[in-house]
Amino acid sequence: MAVQVVNVIVSRVADVQLLTAAQKSLHLTLAGRSFSGVLALPENQRVRYTQTLSNLAVHIEWGVPRALLDGDERRPDIEAEALTWYGRAGLPVSEVVVTERGFPTPPPPRGMVAEETPMLGLGEPPRTLLVNELDWKTTPKWVFEEKPAPSNNLLNLFRTWPRAEVYRVALRHDATGNWLTVYQLRRLPPINAAYTKLITSSLVSLLIAAVVLLISRRVMAPFWHLSHQAERLGRGETTSSLIVQGPRDTREIIRSFNRMNERVTQAVDYQIGLLRSLAHDLKGPLAGIKQLVDAVGPQTTRYQIEARLDRIQSIVESIMAFSRAVMRDGDFQRVDLTLLLDVVIEERSELGDAAEMTDTAPVIVSCRVNAIQRCLSNLVENACKYGSTAHVTVSKDGDEAVITIDDNGPGIPEEELDRVFQPFQRLATDIPGSGLGLAIVKTIVTDQGGSIGLFNRAEGGLRAELRLPLYRKN
Repeated sequence: MAVQVVNVIVSRVADVQLLTAAQKSLHLTLAGRSFSGVLALPENQRVRYTQTLSNLAVHIEWGVPRALLDGDERRPDIEAEALTWYGRAGLPVSEVVVTERGFPTPPPPRGMVAEETPMLGLGEPPRTLLVNELDWKTTPKWVFEEKPAPSNNLLNLFRTWPRAEVYRVALRHDATGNWLTVYQLRRLPPINAAYTKLITSSLVSLLIAAVVLLISRRVMAPFWHLSHQAERLGRGETTSSLIVQGPRDTREIIRSFNRMNERVTQAVDYQIGLLRSLAHDLKGPLAGIKQLVDAVGPQTTRYQIEARLDRIQSIVESIMAFSRAVMRDGDFQRVDLTLLLDVVIEERSELGDAAEMTDTAPVIVSCRVNAIQRCLSNLVENACKYGSTAHVTVSKDGDEAVITIDDNGPGIPEEELDRVFQPFQRLATDIPGSGLGLAIVKTIVTDQGGSIGLFNRAEGGLRAELRLPLYRKN
């Protein structure tokens, strides 16, 4: 539609330029022929002859030229061209004056009247001519009156009744010094009806499109809020009930979402509360049992009981850590991931693990600092525990921060890569653990709006790739 409008404008401008050039040629031709006709007559008939040639749109005078008005704009380029052209035609013209002047509206038509007059006064019998009813004692007002005219701009090309102009061509007779002055009232060519309809339909279509866009934005606004809250709910964040608004179907969808949000939130809160209560209730009995172990004999049995109790206590602590992760520990803050990893790697190095990080520029993200630090610590600890070493890199990929943690371990079977993120899933039973480490990592990453994946490296070992958004999506 926009291309169509541009095409109409270009076509209209081209038509106006072409017709304006043709009108200029007609003006100069009319002046030349009138000048030639005047010179063929006796001096006493020249004025009457020019009056006979005048009509509603053309006024011709012979004699002393009228002074230029303030609004007259001379065209020296056309004057030089016309003088050359008249000279080649053999007309005795010593000077040419061409002016243009804007005119708001043409004079009202007066119609035609019958007048009996000798046409040329050369002995011909009188005959009746239809001539324009003009007052021969006065000149038409549009010849010498200046009025404010519409500006000559692009919009004027598309008016139903376009801008008019008074075009004057004055030729000076080199022998007598008298001037033949031709005033012609011209108007830009009327705009084609097809152009008018096309432009009108295009503008109406654009207006309808704008109205539809405004209405659609108003109708779709509740869905945008719904999509945003659904995304927050999917990340495990706390969401508020949406305002019920919009059409009837939209209101029903919002009510259904609010009910679902309430039920999901209650279910998650219940499960988290159950886990925390379970972990809390188990800690007391475990502590009491450990105090009674010293009274158990023989020593080998006591050691076995202590090992099993330590494992149960580790599981309870992992459950408590998992519940804290789900409960979204801390507020979102801007933090440098490089500094967090420096702290984590330094802690692992103090424990005797082989952990290192490639030097990199600061990478700032919005996150819950305590939760992300716990997440990174779990990943680095797993790399050191199962792969003997941990090599960490931090980089940016578009609007995401990318953390990779590589180890030199045996890797994980492809069919088990997704299962290890489920709670209490352990692949290596000979190494102590609760099976909740990666589940905690997955929960924390999801809460941050990020993603995590495990990949077996071609050169051996496992890679954990963690992606976090640089900016939090509210």
